[in-house]
Amino acid sequence: MLDEKWNARLRAHDQIRSHGAITNLNDGIEITTQGVRTRLIAWPGNGFQTESIHVLTLTPGEESVRYEYDMSDEAMVCLKGHGEVYLRGQWVAIEAGDIAYFPERVPHALRNSKANSTDFVVVNQICPPQFDLYEPAGYYDRAHGTMIFAAIEKAKKQAASANLSTDNELHYNDSHADVRAWNLSVEEIRSGGALFNMYRGAVFSGIDVPMVLLLWPGYGVSRCGFHYGCMTPGSEAATHTHPVSDECIVNWIGSGQSLISGEYVSTGPLDVVLAPCGVAHGGKIPPDAKDVCFPGGFASPPQLDLYVRTPYYNDGKYQVPPFEMLETK
Repeated sequence: MLDEKWNARLRAHDQIRSHGAITNLNDGIEITTQGVRTRLIAWPGNGFQTESIHVLTLTPGEESVRYEYDMSDEAMVCLKGHGEVYLRGQWVAIEAGDIAYFPERVPHALRNSKANSTDFVVVNQICPPQFDLYEPAGYYDRAHGTMIFAAIEKAKKQAASANLSTDNELHYNDSHADVRAWNLSVEEIRSGGALFNMYRGAVFSGIDVPMVLLLWPGYGVSRCGFHYGCMTPGSEAATHTHPVSDECIVNWIGSGQSLISGEYVSTGPLDVVLAPCGVAHGGKIPPDAKDVCFPGGFASPPQLDLYVRTPYYNDGKYQVPPFEMLETK
């Protein structure tokens, strides 16, 4: 159960914007976007300005429309089941742990085969947010360019919770070699997108825990940002803020203590820390914990304040580091 003090359902958008909140991938208002059932996790309706994070659920036989955004990049992390995405001009099968990245002006779509017996669930990131996605449900006023917070707050408190299982399905996958990021150039990724995986990226330990940088400018991603880490019992992530980036950190696997605005809060699998720009956050795992925790954060714009601590960046330019496996012990 979410800590009542920090529960995003009980905090207004301006409170979340200034101090953060805790939510869960099972909690949020549901709408339809691009023909797909969509649960709103982090978005302009609850204090986020630079990115939107949603949970998309497709039952067997469901398919989105084919679409593209002229000014927004989009990424999709497969959380549950398996399905297909339209990527680099072809339908590509993806599994839990895979990440599909689509730059601006690149047509894309997703579908769940009728032959499947389970839902296909992805967590997507859109940077910057597409405000018009929220208009049909009555949460955005096009004429005045504003979110309709009165309607949002009412819907937030009434929203039914979903029932995503906390059983882990995430794993390493290297199928579809022709569209995998580690087999493409930065220019190819930037122009047409690529298929990443949560367990293979550029190694990084700048906040005191093993991580991989996945969606970031070093691999050709300009607006989206996603990094994935592993925290073992007794480990602690350095307390930090981001000067220009909103961040949404998910406990993809395991439990721990999440720091939000100076206070440690117990969080479990699929819990989410909402840490807008300037909100201090971090985390730790008690020494007597039995399991490791795998947190991963969506952030936009990409976090230059992290990249300047690496050997991969100098004087406005990025080197292209090798793709390596995340340390999980």
